[in-house]
Amino acid sequence: MGYQGQPYRPAADERQLWSDAEREEEKLAKLGKRWDDPLLEEYLSSVAAKLVPEEARQAGAPAVRIVVLKDPTLNAFTMPNGKVYVHTGLLSRLQNESQLAMILGHEVTHVTNRHALKFNRDPRNKQIFFTMAGIAAALGVAVAPGQPPRQGYYVSAEVLRTTSNIFLGLGLQLAFIAAVNGFGRDLEREADREGLERMVAAGYDPREAPRVFELLRDDHGDGSRLEDFFFGNHPRLDERIANTRELLETHPPPPDASVLAANVEDFALRTRTVVRENAALDIRAGRFGLAKAQLDRVLRLAPKDPTTHLYVGDLYRLQAQRAKNPADKPLLLGQAREAYERAAQLDATFPDPFRQLGLLYYQSKDPEKAMAAFRAYLGLKPDAPDARRIKEYLVELER
Repeated sequence: MGYQGQPYRPAADERQLWSDAEREEEKLAKLGKRWDDPLLEEYLSSVAAKLVPEEARQAGAPAVRIVVLKDPTLNAFTMPNGKVYVHTGLLSRLQNESQLAMILGHEVTHVTNRHALKFNRDPRNKQIFFTMAGIAAALGVAVAPGQPPRQGYYVSAEVLRTTSNIFLGLGLQLAFIAAVNGFGRDLEREADREGLERMVAAGYDPREAPRVFELLRDDHGDGSRLEDFFFGNHPRLDERIANTRELLETHPPPPDASVLAANVEDFALRTRTVVRENAALDIRAGRFGLAKAQLDRVLRLAPKDPTTHLYVGDLYRLQAQRAKNPADKPLLLGQAREAYERAAQLDATFPDPFRQLGLLYYQSKDPEKAMAAFRAYLGLKPDAPDARRIKEYLVELER
C-alpha cells in the first residue's frame, strides 16, 4: 500500500525487488544494530514526509520509513520498497534540519523515482546483480582480506571492512549496492538535484546543501575513514559540493532567509543521544578528533549529562594509552580522572564512572582511592559481568 491507503501495483520485476528487500531487511534486523528510539524515528520520518512530492503521494508511492543503524560510518542507503537506513555516523555529522533534509531528500528521490528498478533494468548492471562476488569485482574490492585475484577479479589494496563485509557475508546485494556503489552517476546526480529542489519546496535553506557535504568531508584531523561508503568518499563529496553550489544558482534562497526552516534546536534535542553514543563508537575506533567534536556538541546542549562525561573520560584514557609522546600521558590521565569524577558527582548511582576511577587509581598506585571506587562500583552493580575480576583487584589492594 502507498500513501493515503492507495494501492500501488508494481511490475513483476519490481515486486521481486521488493521481496528481495524485505528478506534483506529481516537479516539486517537480526544484526541488532538498530537504534531504538521511536521519537527519533518519528521525527526523521516526519522530515522525510515533507520531501515526498504531492504527485508521488497521489500515485500511491510507497511510504518512506526511516531506520537508524548504530554504525559510525558515513552512510545512508535506500531500499526499493521505501525503507531508508541512516547510520549514526552520518546523522552525528549534521547540524540542523535543513542539512538533514538534503540527505533525506536525496534518499527519498531514490524511492519515488524508483532508481533501484532503473538500475536493475539497465543491462550494464546485470553482472553486478548476478553474484556477490560479481558485486565485489565490479567495485574493485576483495570479498575477504587476502583473497587472490582470479578470472578477472581485481583486488584493490583497500580490502572491505566491517559493515561492507557484513553486507557481503549476509548476501545483502541491494543494501551493498545502495550503500557502497550507489545507483550510478546519472541517477545519483538526479537524486542530488531533486533532493535540493524538494528541500527548497519544503521550506528548507538550500545553502545548507553544499555545507552538509563539507561537514561529511571534514575528518577533524583523524585522517582516516572506516569505510569508503557513498557519503564518505572524498572525491565524490568534492564533486557533490561543486554540483550543489552550481545548483544554488538556480535555487537561490529568498531575501529573508530567516523564514526558512532550520530547526536547529529540535534537531539537536532529537539527535543528542545519537551523537553521544556515536562518539563512543568513534572512541573505540580511535577517531578521537571526531569523538571530541561530538562530545563537545552534546555538552553544550546538556552539560550535566553524566554519560557524556564518562565518555570524555574514556576518550582521554584511550588517548593516554596510545600517546606517542610519554610526556603527554600524565596530562591525559588527569583529564580522564577529572571527567570520571565529574560523572560520579553528577549521578552517584551511576556505577561505570566508579569502575573507571578504580582502574585509574589502581594503575597509578593509589590503593585507598582505588578500593573506595571499586567498592562503590560493586555496591551499585553487584551482578556486574566483571564483578569477579574487580573483587580480585580488591584482594590485591587489601593486602
